[in-house]
Amino acid sequence: MKIHWLHRITWLYLTLPFIIFCLGWLRLTIAIPITVVIIFTLWRLLKLDPSIENKLPVNQVFYMLMITGLWVFLSGVGGYTFQNWDHNWRNAVLRDLISYDWPVFYSTPEKGPITMLVYYVGYWLPAALAGKLLGWQFANFILFLWTWLGVLLVTLHISLKLKVSAIKISLLLILFSGMDEVGTLLFAKEYPTLWPPITHLEIWSGSLQYSSLTTQLFWVFNQAIPAWLCCALILESNSLLFEQQRQSSRSFSRKILLWSLCFFFAPLASIGLFPYLVIAWFKQADFKSPFKNLRIDLLLSSGIIFLISYLFFSSNSAAGQRGLQSIPFTDFLAFFLLEGGILWLLLAPFKWRDISWITTGVLLLTLPFIQIGNGRDFVMRASIAPLFYVMVMTGEIIFQNNTSRFYRFAIAVILVLGALTPLYEINRSIYRTYDYYFALDKTQRVPPPSQPVVHLEQPGIPEKEHPGSLTANGIPTLKFMTDELSKNFIANVRQSLYYRFLSAR
Repeated sequence: MKIHWLHRITWLYLTLPFIIFCLGWLRLTIAIPITVVIIFTLWRLLKLDPSIENKLPVNQVFYMLMITGLWVFLSGVGGYTFQNWDHNWRNAVLRDLISYDWPVFYSTPEKGPITMLVYYVGYWLPAALAGKLLGWQFANFILFLWTWLGVLLVTLHISLKLKVSAIKISLLLILFSGMDEVGTLLFAKEYPTLWPPITHLEIWSGSLQYSSLTTQLFWVFNQAIPAWLCCALILESNSLLFEQQRQSSRSFSRKILLWSLCFFFAPLASIGLFPYLVIAWFKQADFKSPFKNLRIDLLLSSGIIFLISYLFFSSNSAAGQRGLQSIPFTDFLAFFLLEGGILWLLLAPFKWRDISWITTGVLLLTLPFIQIGNGRDFVMRASIAPLFYVMVMTGEIIFQNNTSRFYRFAIAVILVLGALTPLYEINRSIYRTYDYYFALDKTQRVPPPSQPVVHLEQPGIPEKEHPGSLTANGIPTLKFMTDELSKNFIANVRQSLYYRFLSAR
């Protein structure tokens, strides 16, 4: 496979949902010229990408497909295996994107609140478009394929950067995690526990959580995969393979475009990625002429994507609560060290001069104290980028033969301990899926609710969620939801700039 083909598929993967969004959510007088600009920028971008050969052995491709496909299959995406509690909301978003006209309005009275779905819906749009044509089951099948493709692209880009077998990268993605079982053993009070081996170890520290990549895929795939892909492309562009481009401002312009796309798919994750963008600017900027030779078309498209996304998201005031939270020092220290801090410190002898390593540590140290919104989502989602960077830096060390055996052994021990978290997530999916198909009598299976639902109970014990049901379909539609969490998805947009000047009616 030539690298430029991998890049073409990746850029199309990231930009197609935004184009669909523009054509469905904006007035055509605005959507059409924006679409033309994005397509023109994409054409110029792909035309100039490198065409270096990168051949993958056939057997390596086969095993990579099988490993990543099984991982996505067990995540619950598509509804073929057990779905964790968060899928209640993700299924509701997809269902409403299929059932309602775009943009999704729930009420449009002449006076009073105009309520609509205001959420980062971009990831679902290709599947939702397919679902409008051929129904719910087909939409879920396309969502599964779309997710699988995203994971494959991430795997290939990291394999290209590290020059390591794609099979090894697949396993690194799946098994990389903090040492949640140690935190569970030492600090958890009632839940989670190490037995049975299907508990959700991530929540041992209460409201603080740095999610493993498997947990991200199994719970928030719509944010995780686009964020991973943007991180992977930014990291790849820093590699020696792109040395000539790295020295040019064109490379930085591409990174700005990637960040704006990350903001469109996952705004909280983009906050964690932003410091790396600042680093890239300092590395490449000519301070006498800091904006010299920047690609105008890339910057224009980046500005459009960010502005449209921001105006749409800001229609929802749910994220208006911002501030700092206090954490007891001992709790914070245990959380930081076990959730990546020890591994980050072990990388110091090799990476202490790398500004990306320093930035990653600063982020992991400070994110727990920041709160945006009324839940704990910020620390979990803003940490996606720094955790991904830790994973890649760790891969660089363990896959290099010139690293001392002591450090490779020490890092390997931490990775093996951390692997219990994703293995517990995977095991829970296997257990509940087997139980549904082979242990439950058909009369014990619980159908999804057919009547409007206004409130969804907060998650309890994940392995016991929605008993008698494989999929998390507790919300038939978001239209009637009135609980606190639904405010993250539904907003009164009457006074918003998006509705007044941009929204299709």
